[in-house]
Order: sequence, then structure tokens, then C-alpha cells
Amino acid sequence: MSTRGLKPLGSKPESLTDMVFEAIRDAIVSKALPPGSQVSEASLAAQLSVSKTPVRETLLRLRHAGLVEPDGRSLRVILPSPDAIRDAYEVRSGLEQAAARHAAERATETERTRILDGAESSLAAARAGRNAEFHSRDHDFHLAIAEATHNPLLARAVEDVLLLTSALRARDVPATGDSVECGREHVGIAEALRDGDNAAAARRVAEHLQHVLTIVLTGLQAAPTG
Repeated sequence: MSTRGLKPLGSKPESLTDMVFEAIRDAIVSKALPPGSQVSEASLAAQLSVSKTPVRETLLRLRHAGLVEPDGRSLRVILPSPDAIRDAYEVRSGLEQAAARHAAERATETERTRILDGAESSLAAARAGRNAEFHSRDHDFHLAIAEATHNPLLARAVEDVLLLTSALRARDVPATGDSVECGREHVGIAEALRDGDNAAAARRVAEHLQHVLTIVLTGLQAAPTG
């Protein structure tokens, strides 16, 4: 466990589990919980000044997503690894291609418009250099496609793999400057969905995520070690 630790949660919101989840996820991304460090319900609950129950639920979700992994009888934060990132993006690509195919067939007109508007907003944010806004809109765009499948199991799986890839990228990979091209790819995906072209939508998602994986692996190689 890191000696830096986590700050106690000062307020008790309607969903304490959500707040605990965000605190622990952010601690992994910021390396307040360093890669490879052991995590336990008791220690995290004490640091956050909460009961073990929301911590247990958070660790179950983080283990399911892949941000923490078994280490003997305990859990540890996943280490930086090109293989881990490649594995995560391969799973994400498979899930999101399926989501794109189903969304192209099942999305309502309102959902198609929302997806296209989200894609265009992500491109506008990238062109303006608003990186934080781009990343937020990027996440919302991919999740909107998953939700438009009207398949809750698939949508949750996409949400989990988005959690894993975004957290690993934010923690382990320096910022890159390819957001504009990614925004253009979002628009291409959204146009295929708008037109109900499931084959084109899936193909464009596959190409987009392969492009992102290449960017991330290149950035990981260039990241300082130690």
C-alpha cells in the first residue's frame, strides 16, 4: 500500500459507492496507489473514512475491469505493460464493433442525432485544443453507441473496457496530439450509424481503435520509466 494514501471522503453523497469508486480509480490514475501496490478493503476504507462495503464493491468492479488483479490472497494495482494495453484494446475493439453493428440497426433517430452531435463536438474540441473536453466527449461518444444497442449487457461490458483503457492511458501514456484525427474518425463512425450501415460502422470502429492503440503503444514506449 502506498504511504501517500488517500484523503478521507468529507461528505456522504446519495451514492457513497460512486464516490468511493471515483476516489480509488483516480488514485490509481494519479499513482497515489502506485502500480504494483497491494490494496485491501480495510486499509482503503480506513483512509477514506468509510465502511468496507463500498470499498468491497469498488474493488470487485475494478478487478472485473482489470485495473486490479489477484496477487496471492490479496489484490494489487495492475503494472504498466504493452501487453496489458494491447489486450484491453483488442477486447474493446471486439465489443465496440459489435456495438456499432447493433446500434446501426437499432438506434432511434434521437440516438443517431445524439451520436453524430457528440462526434462533431469531439472534433470541435480537438480542433480548439480543449483536450480535457475532447477526452470527456470521446468517452461519451463511445458510451452513447453502446447504449444505442439497447443491450444492457453489451453496454456494461463496453463501459468496463472504456474504464480500463482510459485509466491505463491516463496513468501510463504521455498526452499525444492526434485528437483531431480521432475526432474525424468519430464523425465517420457516426455517419455510418446515421445511415444504418452496420458493416461500415463496425469497420470504422475497428480502424479507429487500431489507430488509437498504435498511438498509445508508441506513447508508452516513449514514457519515462522509474
